[in-house]
Amino acid sequence: MSDREFDSALDRGEGADVDLDSALQLFYGADRPERAERLFEAAARVRDENVGRRLTLSAHLHMVTRCELSASCRYCSLSSTIPSVSNERSPLTLREMLTGVRYAVDRGVRSVVLVGGTDLGGSDERVREVVSRIREVTDLDLAIDVGPSLSDATVRWLGRQGVDPIYCSMETIDPVAFADAKPGDDLEARLRFMRRVEESGGHLGNIVMNGLGGPESLLRTVLASRQFPHTSHLHISTFHPVPGTPWARRRAASVRSSLKTLAIARLAFPSLQLGLAEVGVENPRDLASVPSQLRAGGGNTIAAVLVYKHQGSTTATGFGLTRLRPALRFLSRCRWGHPGARPEQRPVSVPSLTAPPKIPRDKGKDRRSPAKYGINATWAHLATPRTSESAARRTERSRRDSPR
Repeated sequence: MSDREFDSALDRGEGADVDLDSALQLFYGADRPERAERLFEAAARVRDENVGRRLTLSAHLHMVTRCELSASCRYCSLSSTIPSVSNERSPLTLREMLTGVRYAVDRGVRSVVLVGGTDLGGSDERVREVVSRIREVTDLDLAIDVGPSLSDATVRWLGRQGVDPIYCSMETIDPVAFADAKPGDDLEARLRFMRRVEESGGHLGNIVMNGLGGPESLLRTVLASRQFPHTSHLHISTFHPVPGTPWARRRAASVRSSLKTLAIARLAFPSLQLGLAEVGVENPRDLASVPSQLRAGGGNTIAAVLVYKHQGSTTATGFGLTRLRPALRFLSRCRWGHPGARPEQRPVSVPSLTAPPKIPRDKGKDRRSPAKYGINATWAHLATPRTSESAARRTERSRRDSPR
């Protein structure tokens, strides 16, 4: 592809004029690093102009409903033959959910996403019970992702409860690839449900997966979101093989290609909430994806807390939120290198700083976590460029007051 063709596609993209042909030109043209930089810079400019740089932290509760598909998705941990892997998709009890919500609230989270399995027969009663109980303890923004498991009446009820958006992950618009990856699921049922959410006046959340087909299939799926004008959130997930699943030996998708897709999605949908779908708080090294997403036009919601089952007990993992906010403001001001690089590999052009904050390898228990929660709390602290004296005093006081 010539520079002229890439420049033309990029100019069109900055005007939100993105079709499949120009998207493919941008995707393949960005294989060259200098072109990728220009694509990411254009996407970041569009993000700044339409969404701004204010970052919001969210919590994810897994799982609020049980998956009742006749056959589990081939990539999902539920299909793993290793119990320690499949059990991490075990549903939370109501008490565990409420505990997790309180835990997240105490750490500055502004929104909670209730993530559950799909039941094509319906999960109305369970979902209403969960939302009602959570509403008794918090007025945080709520979103829900249980697939096409809800009736029209429950969709309207969720709207009255302020649950927004309602997610229904398309994954892929290719019916052959969908059936191969999700033999127990129903693509048409998902599309019908998404239309019903639109008709109710609610907002939609959508997730597409990189790794279920080639780039054309992936970009076609992203652009298919135009069928649903009420879409407010769009995320790109990256396939990674899970041990013990039917796709355990399948090649992982490229995060670099997910970032290119994210940038193209930003050009096509300037005002949406966009990002990578990975909830990386389980691994402190995955914090590297935060600056990568921001650099590629993602934003402006960061998954900061994850509550889920782990080895038979409830676990909450997340960033140290008190220190994460200034770090994220710092990251959003930085001019990072290529998004595919780990942040510690690239210097940043900020006065008095020659390198971005390092992500510590140690992942110990947060001493500030009160014992009253009764959950395993593991935190991945992101170092900030500067810690104020008052913050240091608060940290020291918390350590003195915490139970030994």
